[in-house]
Amino acid sequence: MGFVVLTTQDLKIKKVLYNEATLEFVNKDRLVTSFVDENDKTKLLDFIKNINKDEAEFGLEVHLVMGDKKVLYNFSGIKINDKSYLILANKFKEDIINYYDHFMKINSEYLNKIRSLLKKQVVAKNDIILSGESADLYNKISQINNELTNVQRKLTKTNKELEWQKERYFATLKSIGEGVIALQCDNEIRFVNQAAYNIFNTNKNLEGKYLLEQNIKVFDENNNDIFKKLLDKICKESETIKKEDVKLISFGKETPIDLTLSPIESKDNNLLGIVMVISDITLKKKHEEKLQKLADTDRLTDIMNRRMGLQYLDKQVARVKRENISLTVCFIDVNGLKNVNDTYGHNEGDKLLKIVANILKGNIRETDAIARLGGDEFLLILSDFNKEEVSEVWNRIEEKINIWNKNSDKPYNISLSRGFAQKVKGDGLSSDKLIEKADKKMYEDKEKHYKKKNKTMR
Repeated sequence: MGFVVLTTQDLKIKKVLYNEATLEFVNKDRLVTSFVDENDKTKLLDFIKNINKDEAEFGLEVHLVMGDKKVLYNFSGIKINDKSYLILANKFKEDIINYYDHFMKINSEYLNKIRSLLKKQVVAKNDIILSGESADLYNKISQINNELTNVQRKLTKTNKELEWQKERYFATLKSIGEGVIALQCDNEIRFVNQAAYNIFNTNKNLEGKYLLEQNIKVFDENNNDIFKKLLDKICKESETIKKEDVKLISFGKETPIDLTLSPIESKDNNLLGIVMVISDITLKKKHEEKLQKLADTDRLTDIMNRRMGLQYLDKQVARVKRENISLTVCFIDVNGLKNVNDTYGHNEGDKLLKIVANILKGNIRETDAIARLGGDEFLLILSDFNKEEVSEVWNRIEEKINIWNKNSDKPYNISLSRGFAQKVKGDGLSSDKLIEKADKKMYEDKEKHYKKKNKTMR
């Protein structure tokens, strides 16, 4: 993307010779300095001085102001005469080779005009230029043309080196597992590797498109879309940004990712663009969740273990204080587990505990919880229940136990002792006190159970 203009000594555009990007601000009678960033105007004036001195200048980096954006361009210039300059501008230094043929065509047009002016001053016998200002001008233009030819050779060599480096880098980027995206600060995408397309879940060609206009969003742990904020921040501060365990939603797919955004800077620390590296951490998350479940779950019964159950209870106690709801816990002990272990073996005792856990788990809400405290002890945690609803829950559990006992071919029955304790806002009960209170009620129920059993046996 670039343009070629013929200007006056004070850089007023006399003629637009070429405008590939159809840039609206590149117009006749417009001053080139009017669309150059204020901080680069001094550099541009030095550029003109060098052209006056050396007849040509190549590769000046200046920022053009385009609305609220600043875009880096490379300027090259040729002194046509004391009143005119030929200015070539393009976005990327290596792209100048792509404009060379057009540039040379423009230059030839000027040469042809000069030759026609000199025609009358050529001696017919030996075609020798006699003298005069036209001859000097012709020689100057020819010298510039030779310099351009040398520039072309250098550019061709440089371009080959750039292409080789580019192919090497692209081959590396295409083969790695992380998604890699290179874009400019206006978020125009310049490169996307296949891994990024896979993560984005699209076959749509994204190169040349604007990233923020695509169906791509990044959410933090609070479910805030932070993508534009991150891109704006790196363009402003030019510092690497890392975001771990964020959520990418793109083209209908949700993916957990780690995201790194790094600035691409020129040798003089001007920001040229941004490179994004996206790591799909789906497998990592699943592994972490598996490890977390192992850490939180009782392996025998597949319900919460003691540690996780007590943590959950602490959260519910805090919720009572915050939301003014009630909380009920039920401390449960499996009657006769020792006898089952001693008589039928520990494998049978384990089966009994699994059956009890399944019955308890199957008769509470998904928002409630059950934990195995250890051995034959369980804890039900019921949030926002009144006494009647708690009674209904326990009645369902007892009904399921009665059905199991009636239909089972096991040589023993399931029997549970339980104790309830309730917490309301302002009662001062901690988690430990709540469990202690429920445990005491459970032992009272257990004493009744054994008294009743002993009385039956007589």
